Amino acid sequence: MVALFSVEPLSLMAIIVGLCTLGLTSLRNCMAAYGVQTVALGLLAIELGVQHGEPVALWVGCVVLLLKGVGIPVYLGVVARRIGCRRDEGLLIAPPLLMFATLAAIALLVLTPGMAAVVPLHVWPSLLLVTIGMIFMMTRRMALTQIIGFLMLENGIFLYGISQPHSMPFIVELGVLVDVLAGTMLGGLLAFRLSDTFDHIDTTVLRELHG
Repeated sequence: MVALFSVEPLSLMAIIVGLCTLGLTSLRNCMAAYGVQTVALGLLAIELGVQHGEPVALWVGCVVLLLKGVGIPVYLGVVARRIGCRRDEGLLIAPPLLMFATLAAIALLVLTPGMAAVVPLHVWPSLLLVTIGMIFMMTRRMALTQIIGFLMLENGIFLYGISQPHSMPFIVELGVLVDVLAGTMLGGLLAFRLSDTFDHIDTTVLRELHG
């Protein structure tokens, strides 16, 4: 059995917010939830920087908090309003049911005897965030919500980086952050162009255009 409640409260908060995001259909609420999750991780990086005396972690936490936690949700919100996309009902499984199914699967995994010996405790929060991001990305119809899923997955990778005993060099963290910001901006522009050309951003419909 894995004692997840012994992990950092901010990490646990990020996981709970990620699970709640799986049950949301409103794009505005999904973006807000992603923002809250990212702000929590930014605050965690700042807290770890203060505890370990690492100025780099402080700077990375501030940049993530402002650019990813605030800037990206605002940017995607503007794109969603211009496109006129408000909801994503998901694929096959309704989002609320998907949330409970994912929660049950995680609970079963965490409570399995011997899992603590296989996966270290400090890896579990990042692993769960990556899993939640992948599930969100693969079970949504709209391009914008798939972008949010990718960003949540990246949050899991970021959490793994800052939770290591020896943090990654600042240039690596900065490079990843720049890549994520550039990818998000390009994804937003692509979603806008898709909407302008096909009058929707439903990827399930777009798949029927090939061939």
